[in-house]
Amino acid sequence: MYPAVLTIHSWLRWAALLLGVTATANAFRHRADTSTRVRGRRWDWLFMLALDLQALFGLLLYFGFSPFTRAAMSNAAMAVRDPGLRFWAVTHVVFMVVALVAVRAGRVFAMSEETSRRSGRYLCFAIAVLAMVAGVPWPGLANGRPLFRF
Repeated sequence: MYPAVLTIHSWLRWAALLLGVTATANAFRHRADTSTRVRGRRWDWLFMLALDLQALFGLLLYFGFSPFTRAAMSNAAMAVRDPGLRFWAVTHVVFMVVALVAVRAGRVFAMSEETSRRSGRYLCFAIAVLAMVAGVPWPGLANGRPLFRF
């Protein structure tokens, strides 16, 4: 089960990142639009959905299947001292929680009637995308993983 959940989580990363970039670009383009309905809300919703699914599979890994987090939870002091375990137990999770909160805040801004609050939408989405990029275990880094799992 671990390889299947890990593969899905890995592939969802690309959907979430692409939808995040698209939603951010769309929000930036329409940040001063004063129409009654926010344009591009579908991109916002798809970005939020992809990130929620990504988080769901991440939680399955974190609390159930991942040997890294099992090791980290069994000995928290060791996990904090070991950079590899610390990345999976703390760093990766913190960046992704920041991304989740930023997307939710961006959606709240999108629902606002005020133009000034709508412009916060693209800032929140940009923060979410940057947090996701910073928290991904890119190849070549100490905790790097392959770009595509098969």
